[in-house]
Amino acid sequence: MNFSGNDKKAKQVALHYAKILDNQWIYTLIDNNQSIANSNQARELSLFYWAMLDQSALDKENGVIVLDESDMQYWMERLLNIISGYLSNNGYQEIWDQVSTEV
Repeated sequence: MNFSGNDKKAKQVALHYAKILDNQWIYTLIDNNQSIANSNQARELSLFYWAMLDQSALDKENGVIVLDESDMQYWMERLLNIISGYLSNNGYQEIWDQVSTEV
């Protein structure tokens, strides 16, 4: 996944939520710029995005400040584009679509 330029904060947001959601595999994947290797990992990354989105909505509702911001909507939209684009570019669009329909 590409977290260059202005998307460096998106990476920090994703790492924050990987910690909050206690997902060490996702944390390592993002922190070390690793690649996913199979459809199970693509599914896990997809599920992580939707769990992160739900948690960010709860955080906003409860007035939780995350990385000096009270509303993560912009960063969730950026992460949607980054994660779905990454999955699509690596042949996992169908898995992203399936998970997105399920949640």
